[in-house]
Amino acid sequence: LGVGAGGARSALASDATECYAPLTDMPSSDPNIGPHFRYEVNEMMRVVYEGNGVRKIARYREKKLVRSGWLSRRIWHTTYLASGYCWVQILLLWLAAGLVAVVVYSILFSVNDKTVESLQTGLRISDTLRTLAAFILGFYLEKTINIWWTLRHDTLQQLMNIVDNMCLRMAIYFPGNSYDDRHARETIMRYGILSLALLFKDAREVDVWSKEEAERAGALNMKDLLEERLLTKREARLLENVPAKSQMCWVWISSLFTKWCLDGRLPDPVGNQNMFLEYSEQARNAISTILAQLNMQFPLSYSHLIVFFSKLYMIILSVEAGVTFGSSLHHTNYADVISKCFILTIAPILYQGLLEIKEHISNPFRDDITDYSFKMFHARLRNECTAFFKCAMDPPYTSLEDPEPAVLPPQFIERQVNTAMYDFDAR
Repeated sequence: LGVGAGGARSALASDATECYAPLTDMPSSDPNIGPHFRYEVNEMMRVVYEGNGVRKIARYREKKLVRSGWLSRRIWHTTYLASGYCWVQILLLWLAAGLVAVVVYSILFSVNDKTVESLQTGLRISDTLRTLAAFILGFYLEKTINIWWTLRHDTLQQLMNIVDNMCLRMAIYFPGNSYDDRHARETIMRYGILSLALLFKDAREVDVWSKEEAERAGALNMKDLLEERLLTKREARLLENVPAKSQMCWVWISSLFTKWCLDGRLPDPVGNQNMFLEYSEQARNAISTILAQLNMQFPLSYSHLIVFFSKLYMIILSVEAGVTFGSSLHHTNYADVISKCFILTIAPILYQGLLEIKEHISNPFRDDITDYSFKMFHARLRNECTAFFKCAMDPPYTSLEDPEPAVLPPQFIERQVNTAMYDFDAR
């Protein structure tokens, strides 16, 4: 059953147990401010329904998966086994094997048993090719997984850590309940999350090949960000026809902090100005690195070679299976037939599945069910930052006699006058 905005638990209809999701993952309970999504929690996984038919796995239950969960329909429907191409390719390989079997049977109709037996045991080309294809495909996939892991736990997490750190400082500098304090801290939180939202759009734009495809992927449309109150209409107009939109948010943040320093709204304005400029530079660098990783593919010749050998192995496997089937009609050696049937079904799933996995994780910002969920990242960042603001407004040391949280006094930037600029003798 789905988990709404009101709580973190969901009772299952099938039994009395309750499924649980962290409070940090919960969607917004405010109808005017996002993120809004349906969160389904069951005994196998937590799924985010982002809208427009897009759903993402937030987390699966690994302990259950390695025992009995691998047989679950919920799991199978999220894997390569649910792909129509998987079974169409296997069907085509079986048809090719059947065609080869008919040809071999026709050719060997008048030969003796020794010729048939030697043909059955002598055709082993696929064994050598399997070793070669497995080696290069394994290395190819390993490099992609390392890039994917670094992308998530280094650069993307660095960006989200910066947003959290800035909001923590805002909670301390602006802990009041006045409009000015609320607007200051919520603006920085909004711009930080907006940067992440625009990063998803910039990343999706990398793998679209037509304007229609870009519209379907949401790479060009800002309507969803306006609805979630991450973007104002004026800000949307300012971002029109601007490349790398996700980096522009950090220009806004830097400029806003500069204004606050000049207006005397921050303590130690010079130190804070330098600190927040460093934050903005680090965040911009993280975004630029992510986009560079997504844009940088393996060389086409390398990728083509790996795909070529993988496909060639499947085709040769199909031909060998056909030869075995056709020759077995003359010589009843069914042990080879059984093994060839098994390999002809399993090998394409494994090799094509690994190729598909590599393609999926090469850009995890798209709308595949195993890709990153922006709605989940949005919820976690907003819930964490909102908790910072709430805790700073009412820290444990306050009391009825002294209910106000500690706040460093704001300061103006001290300006040093250089007397060499003036001619005091002019009068």
